[in-house]
Amino acid sequence: MEISEIKRQLPISQVLEHYGLKPDRNDRLHCPFHPDKTPSLQIYPKTGAYCCFSSHCTAGTGDVIEFIERMEKCTKHEALVKATALCGGGSSPLSSTTPIPAAKLFMETEGELEKQAVLGKVFGYCKRALPLTKKAVDYLEGRGIDYTHHETGYNSGGLHGESKNHHLVAGMERCGLLKRRPAGGYSVWAKDCILFPLRNKEHKIVSLYGRSITNDTDQRHFYLSGREGLYPGYPKPEAVRLILTESVIDAVSLLQQHQLSIQYEVLALYGTNGLTEEHLQAILGLQHLQEIIFMLNGDEAGRAATNKHAAALHALLPDVTLTTVPVPEGEDVNSLLQTHADPRVLVDLVGGRTDFSFSIEPSISIEPVQPKTAGAAITPPTAAARLITANPELLVYDMGELLITVLGGIKLTGLDRMKVTLKIEHKATGGLPVRHHLDLYNHPHTEQLVSKIAGSLDMPVQQATLAIAALTSELEGYRAKRLELMQPRTEERIPLSPAERQAAIQYLKQANLLERTGEDIGRSGIVGEETNRLIAWLVYSSRKLPVPLHLLFLGSSGSGKTYLQERVSELIPPEDKIMLVVWPKASDITGKGVASCKRPEAKVCLSAWGPCLRLRKSIPDRFK
Repeated sequence: MEISEIKRQLPISQVLEHYGLKPDRNDRLHCPFHPDKTPSLQIYPKTGAYCCFSSHCTAGTGDVIEFIERMEKCTKHEALVKATALCGGGSSPLSSTTPIPAAKLFMETEGELEKQAVLGKVFGYCKRALPLTKKAVDYLEGRGIDYTHHETGYNSGGLHGESKNHHLVAGMERCGLLKRRPAGGYSVWAKDCILFPLRNKEHKIVSLYGRSITNDTDQRHFYLSGREGLYPGYPKPEAVRLILTESVIDAVSLLQQHQLSIQYEVLALYGTNGLTEEHLQAILGLQHLQEIIFMLNGDEAGRAATNKHAAALHALLPDVTLTTVPVPEGEDVNSLLQTHADPRVLVDLVGGRTDFSFSIEPSISIEPVQPKTAGAAITPPTAAARLITANPELLVYDMGELLITVLGGIKLTGLDRMKVTLKIEHKATGGLPVRHHLDLYNHPHTEQLVSKIAGSLDMPVQQATLAIAALTSELEGYRAKRLELMQPRTEERIPLSPAERQAAIQYLKQANLLERTGEDIGRSGIVGEETNRLIAWLVYSSRKLPVPLHLLFLGSSGSGKTYLQERVSELIPPEDKIMLVVWPKASDITGKGVASCKRPEAKVCLSAWGPCLRLRKSIPDRFK
């Protein structure tokens, strides 16, 4: 009997019952290995492990075999013999003379259970610390990631200092989370990093990945030594379609989209060269897999890695379809999530994936088809033909004689194809419409459609060909305009004319600048409040600084807070401000009595009971 089988058949609850030990409802009990006044021995029934958290005990962490070894004060070999007997003999008394089973006993890697327990403990601490750390939350929000939807933690590097459990600290050192310094103290692995758990086939945490929030150049990715485990874990055995991303952050961005998470399994590579043996074993174990989708970065390295990994997987899984998602140049999955207000752009990109080709094929052009009837009148599309795009899901191309409806619209991604579902009607004849689903860039598809139109609507073949060609051209133009609108918009700044610039410089060079500025503010129509209006103006002007100032207007009801805010804000260029009206809830009014604005874009927040003015260097897309 192998050790793994012994542990599987021998629950720790049975061992405890044999020794007359009974845990409480929290799976804790008084440690039998040291004088214990309060329950300090934690039992983990699911994993068959235990851990004593007392600083006065040397039991540490172990499994059922080690528990028997400590209780019997025997060797590990004798503990294995006793455990084997307990598996077969229920709770009958154990004896050291119990015969050894004929099957060999194989020793597992020492410390594996301890490692899992330590990593689980550390990640649980970091997971609780994340919501309490503003800079970590701001970092994730800046990358468009909602940490409440994922298993995510933050490593502040202070656990070993806060913990009074020396066994945990020693375990962290053995796992590589801490490294002892010669001068004393520890250096902390992945300090100031967002942590993500890497899991094995049994979905247990066996390693961690850290992403620095303070360094975005050289030291930003952290893996524990002897990296193992996958993110977000091994794909489900029934997986049919699997998306491979270049990084953990990209995988998190995809998993955040509900439509993608229910239709696809997602697996993160560890960089362009991060398709490990464990990845391959996990993929090869998927018996129902039909498609592997590469969604790596839109750069030269990402494309090269896609080609390399696709060739390797094609050799191992020749019957599985390989596709690639056309990520825009210079972008990655997470950057697309950040720069587009509508996260469905990721859904559209995945929907527009293309088949991976291991050879370059010549492009196909549509050749004009000769009419069947010589001398037939050919009516090309008139200049009045137009594409009606009021409803993106129901595009209408009115050609006068023909009315073509594009049912469901067109996909904005996958520029090498244009799949559509068409409904084609002849206004004059009023016959049954032609309905057809095809790729307008596929020559056999268009030939079949042209033949169907000519036969069903009694139309010359060449005229039908010209109609479909004109429709294709119109849809290409429509798609190009939609894609242009989806691009991140640049902020338009209104430059000063040379005369205005010179006048401003002369004004600034004159003496008594603050006094003259205050007088000019008064001339704009703001009566009274000389000191407050000048302070407000100076704070508003700090929007040009790297670290702008913040200002809060407080005062009794009817004291003119709103008036002062609005009048001074009128002196700020329109492109530099956003006016919001914030009506706080009753719970917000209690306490300090101020409704706070917590959006990261705000540089200056002026909040009272009503208007809220935000000044910033650039206007986010979602506010435009």
